[in-house]
Amino acid sequence: MNKRLTKISKYLSFVLSHHPEAVGLTLDSEGWIDVEELVVAAVESGKTMTVQNVMDVIAQSERKRFELSDDGKRIRALQEAS
Repeated sequence: MNKRLTKISKYLSFVLSHHPEAVGLTLDSEGWIDVEELVVAAVESGKTMTVQNVMDVIAQSERKRFELSDDGKRIRALQEAS
């Protein structure tokens, strides 16, 4: 994964695993959020990111930190094994 996607991956981990409220988001009870809603919130908070960037992070991540819903419209962070 290139540096840009690594930076986006870290940002996604921060938001989805720890602080969704930092960008005005609320995850559902199972930790899911709409991908487009996530991208809009990120852009509004000053980040440069697209839905395609998010998809690229998911596809290229060796650690599989994120999961897409079956319809590909929602994302959540996966719990890392200790």
